Amino acid sequence: MLNLKFSQPFESPVWEVKCHDDKLLINTRNHENFHSAFALVDLKKKELLWQGLEFEDPWWVSAYHLYNNVVVFQKFEDTQNIESRSVFGFDLQKQEVVWSLENVKLLGAQNRLLYLTMPEAEEKLSFDVLKGDWTEAQKVDREVPLEQYPVHYEVDNPYFETLARFLDLKAGLELKGSCDYLEASGTIFIAANHVMDELKALTLCVFDESGNLLLRESLDSGVKGLVSGAFFIVQDALIFVTGKNELKIYSIDEKN
Repeated sequence: MLNLKFSQPFESPVWEVKCHDDKLLINTRNHENFHSAFALVDLKKKELLWQGLEFEDPWWVSAYHLYNNVVVFQKFEDTQNIESRSVFGFDLQKQEVVWSLENVKLLGAQNRLLYLTMPEAEEKLSFDVLKGDWTEAQKVDREVPLEQYPVHYEVDNPYFETLARFLDLKAGLELKGSCDYLEASGTIFIAANHVMDELKALTLCVFDESGNLLLRESLDSGVKGLVSGAFFIVQDALIFVTGKNELKIYSIDEKN
């Protein structure tokens, strides 16, 4: 069995989780009342640091990039033109905006650098998100990501039938449509789309190298279509959301 280290329910569905070092930034979004908020979890201590962070016009604000203690938020300024955006840096420790840029076109981000263009400058510009200032374009050594994400397998994948037989044999689960698969730390992780009580469902199964079932969690049921990207691993922690609203963290280096 795997040990549950952290569990946190939220009032609204978890829309996105961004990770860097020992921080998890969670964005919850409620499509019924167009409410959006952010929360921060310390992955090392396994505790919720704060939640309920909101901005003006919250539905149009999303997290673009996370690096160290700074989150780059983007805000869509024109609902008819997704290219019209502003961005601002938010210090997670101080919980305050530390810089902002108006009317930009985002091209990407790598480590501490944000790449963008502006109407008055056609060339690609580089902005240091930690210093909050422009910088000369430079080559940045790409960090080896700590996060591990599963591989998505569709029905036409040559390994699909092997995974389907494995799930049926080891967990009594009939795979339907697609699944996400990952091997890490001597452990096998499969998030499987299947049918339960005539409803489409998504279940996460975790096995040891011998095929023994360590964990079985229902992630969602009554879904309209196939689901992917349901879990990831970082720092020997398995991270996923159940029932759309509850974030869970299991240790994968502690088995009993």
